[in-house]
Parts: sequence; C-alpha cells; structure tokens
Amino acid sequence: LEVKLRDALFLVHPKAKDEQQQALFDKIVNRELAVPYTWETELSALGQQVFRSEKEKAMAFRQKWEELVRSGKLGYMALMRNLRNMLQADVSFADLQLVSDAAEVAKSKQLPFRYLSAYREVEHVNSTGTSALMSALETAVRHSAANIEGFDENTRVLIASDVSGSMWTKVSAKSIVRLFDIGLLLSMLLKSRCQQVIAGIFGNEWSVENMPADNILMATRQLERLEGKVGYSTNGYKVVDWLIEQKQVMDKVMMFTDMQMWDSTGRTSTFEKSWRRYKQLAPQAKLYLFDLGGYGQSPLRLVEPDVYLIAGWSDRVFDVLSAIDKGGDALSVINSIEV
Repeated sequence: LEVKLRDALFLVHPKAKDEQQQALFDKIVNRELAVPYTWETELSALGQQVFRSEKEKAMAFRQKWEELVRSGKLGYMALMRNLRNMLQADVSFADLQLVSDAAEVAKSKQLPFRYLSAYREVEHVNSTGTSALMSALETAVRHSAANIEGFDENTRVLIASDVSGSMWTKVSAKSIVRLFDIGLLLSMLLKSRCQQVIAGIFGNEWSVENMPADNILMATRQLERLEGKVGYSTNGYKVVDWLIEQKQVMDKVMMFTDMQMWDSTGRTSTFEKSWRRYKQLAPQAKLYLFDLGGYGQSPLRLVEPDVYLIAGWSDRVFDVLSAIDKGGDALSVINSIEV
C-alpha cells in the first residue's frame, strides 16, 4: 500500500512551526501543491499523453530529450545516466556530444569509473549513433583523467590487477562497476598519461598485458575478457619477483586486490621478502596495496617506509596519495573523505 505525504499528515497531525509551514501543509491537504519542474516530471507527463501512433510518440520523446539537453535543465549527471535512453530515442548526436565537452567534464568532476558504466550501458544498443557516442565517452574519460593527481608523463608506474573470482564483486549494490574494473581502468588511464607504464593481471601467475593507450574504455573491456588466463589464486609476490628478474625500476607499484597480501598471515610473508629485495634494486620505489574488500582497520596505513596499505576504495583516494607524495599532512584529507 502506497502511503502519500497527504496520508501521513492525516495520520500524524503534525503541528506547524510557523505560518509558512502551515500554508505548505494546507496545500498538501487540499492537493494544491505545485509539482516542481524537473526533467523527470517533464518525461513523466509526456508518458501520460495519448499518441496516434508509436512513431508520433517516439518523435515526441526525442524532441523532449533534445529540448532538455539544449535548455541545460537536464544536468550533466542526468545526461550520463540517460545516454542509453536517449540513444534508443534517436536523439541527435550533436546533443549527445555534450558528454565529451571538456568544460562540462571538468565542472561535473566525474571520475573515470562513471564513464566506464556509461560505456557498458550503450555499447550494445542497436543505433546508428552508438559508435560515435562510444568515441565521445572515450574523449570524456580522457578529460576526467585530469582529476587524478600525482602522475605526469615521466612517472614510471606498474599496475597489477587481481583477477580472481571474488574480484567480480560490484563496488556497490547499484553500480555495474566491479572491483575487477578498478585496476584495469586505472591501468589504461595511466597508460594514456604516462610514458612508462607496465600493466598486467595476476592470479596463480603474473602476466603483462600490452594494450594501445588511445582507446581507454575499449581496452578496459578487452582486459576484462582475460579473466581465467592467469588462474584464480592471489600470488602477488610474483609481480615483484618479475620486476626483480627484469631489472625494472619503477617509481610506483600499485596492486589492486581484495585481500591483505602484506601481513594477513601474521608472519613475514613471501610478498614482504620480495618487496624488500626489490628495494635494493629500486630504493625510491613506493608500493601501494589497495585492499578493495576494505577489511583493514584503518583507511590508510604506513607499514614500512614507502609501503602504503589502503583499505577499501573511493574515487578520491588519489587526493590522499597526492598529499602523501607532497610531504603534507594526509590526515586531514583522509578525515574529509570516505575511502
């Protein structure tokens, strides 16, 4: 049974705190409260109209979507969330292309994972505009990469992504982005920004995966299909051993997993031994272990010089890492966000 606000007023009989609130209560009771203008109410009202044909209805919805975009009343986040609907409504590409506008991307402060979600929503839509929209999302994700601090073209980075079965868990109940995607997408983003990036996947084994950096979202989707290639264990130490064998000196080694590889056993692990050997080769290297399952007791813990354990995940975690790199007090940044 649906309980409306009017029903709740009759049941609770709240006492208005002033005349203005009483006037509001009276409008609710008398069904005189104006419906606010939103893109949802506009589309809902259109959906209640009767049309002479499906063609006429489709044209009305296409025109309404285009009107909402051009008027600026839709908003960038709503645009992102409705790309699939607009593509299916055959909205003009000139309007959809707003998603790739650099100024709009910067103003919205959307981070890359939002674009991966949108990309997945539209890639299988049977429309003449699908390919162009996917290209627009590629452009948009490049603009959004500017929100990730602490990297420039000369930063030497290795990103290793755990591809075990548990990493296919979604980052949240409503998201279509999975833990698996975080390391893969960051691999491709950093490949587009830094000249020296090594990216790969690990399970039983470690495998370097070379993908062109000019198609970030497409390459991420291709990497996803490698699930099972390296097995389903979490032998992260093999990543570090490979660096030693190849004599690869990196500035940052970033590992994305959903388990505590550093000290979960309560004793000196193989991973720790491997890292300490690697520091002899690359004394300035920093290790970032992202425990995406969030099992740690602290959002960020420094366990050794240049070794950071990050529990959980947030789009703003790089603000914390940037504060550390700059030698500032990261505590205030950590306290201001939920990692």
